[in-house]
Amino acid sequence: MKYLGFDLGASSGKMMEGKLENGILKTKVVHRFLNRQIDICGGLYWDIISIYRNLLTGIEESLKDSSDELASIGMDAYCNDFGLIGPDGRLLNQVRCYRDERTARHADEIYSRVSAEELYSTTCAQTALFNTSMEMASMAFEGDKFLLDHAKAAMMLPDTLAYFLTGKMVTEYTMASVSQLYDYKKQEWAYDILRRLEIPENIFPDVVPTGTVIGNLKPGIVSRDPEGKIKVVAVTEHDSAAAVVAIPTEKEHVGFISSGTWSIVGTEVPEPIITHDTFEKNIAYEGGVDHRYRMIKNVMGLWIIQECLADYQVKYNKALSFDEMNQMSAEAKGHQFMIDPDDNVFYMPGDMIRKIQDYCRRTGQYVPETFGEIIRGVLESLAMKYRYTYEQIEETVGYKLTDIYIVGGGGQNLLLDQLTADACGIPVHAGPSEAALVGNIVLQMRTAGEIADLKEGRRIIAESFDIKHFEPKDKALWDDVYKQFCKLVKEGSLT
Repeated sequence: MKYLGFDLGASSGKMMEGKLENGILKTKVVHRFLNRQIDICGGLYWDIISIYRNLLTGIEESLKDSSDELASIGMDAYCNDFGLIGPDGRLLNQVRCYRDERTARHADEIYSRVSAEELYSTTCAQTALFNTSMEMASMAFEGDKFLLDHAKAAMMLPDTLAYFLTGKMVTEYTMASVSQLYDYKKQEWAYDILRRLEIPENIFPDVVPTGTVIGNLKPGIVSRDPEGKIKVVAVTEHDSAAAVVAIPTEKEHVGFISSGTWSIVGTEVPEPIITHDTFEKNIAYEGGVDHRYRMIKNVMGLWIIQECLADYQVKYNKALSFDEMNQMSAEAKGHQFMIDPDDNVFYMPGDMIRKIQDYCRRTGQYVPETFGEIIRGVLESLAMKYRYTYEQIEETVGYKLTDIYIVGGGGQNLLLDQLTADACGIPVHAGPSEAALVGNIVLQMRTAGEIADLKEGRRIIAESFDIKHFEPKDKALWDDVYKQFCKLVKEGSLT
């Protein structure tokens, strides 16, 4: 019996099969495709039709091999963006991207109706322009409220895709928890906030626990399942939550970094710690499997690297491989400049190399010229921002973290893994690289009863994948550099 995971990222999508053989999880990627936001008339959009077409393609690819029965499908993706379904059951909207600038245009109006701190204390979601609350409220303020008013249902991307496949409308718990519209104490939609932001109260489907079977594929929706026997499972649909399922350890008091377009830096805790200080630090508590909480902060992550690679391709008409990029950065001299990866200047796409160079001029630093220098400096800055974030988390929980586990595609960057160990001063363990898909599949296996619980799943993952280990080096040097980084983050300049 095999399981099929669908993982949608902000730059690509993947589909992977998984099955247990003698206690080892065997996996195979059956489909990959590009996914990128599209700028049309000043708005950023996702191509939801293409995404769905690729989902069907991957299902058909998996079904070509009939030697193992396909038991179920689970889908995870980035959070916050949503599809709207009309009264006739059809898709109403072209799905907007969370980086769309409309939320920035209306942030002041939104926070005048519900303060940022009230939103935080009610939902324990981070304060950010990309939240679903910000997107939907901005629709109301830009003349698009008629779409919300006309909608029968609003669902996050994985639930929207599940609806296309099954005809069933639900919201999976981890996705609801990061919308900034879900009351974590009452465990229901935050109806008072919805009213004050002019978001209809009746468009959100019931929230279902992680691991719920949503339904079966509609008969004939894929040619090789004419009777609709394959189940669709609501896994941890937020991709970061799925990746955290795949942490290959049973230890407590460890940190994790779900490393991709975003770096989700955090640790697991049994309950949120909500204070004015955690609000000021923007420490969020997002839902996880079995209602564990992921205490996290978002760091801009490999988005900056991805945009630099896009700039390089335009300038030199050549697409660099990751190996070529890593070789250039490894050969470059270290500690020549630093950036705060979360500076607003790096948030929007386009012209990233120039943005980095201008930032260095503005902050009184060496201006990098070669591509290797630029990538090296960004990676060092990411590692130091991880340390900066973990120090805030440790101050809140009251204990030191013993190890960091980097899961997701960013863990394949061995230089970044080592720099993270060096900057943070504790051991780092990297893998599995397809963590969201692995966590997705493990949750499907648990729903099917093939494994008992999360603990067993993590033990299987640790035994099934090559986990790389990195010990910290050059502590004195990194401590000195980190002092300068803290000055840059706090004061915005090194001069």
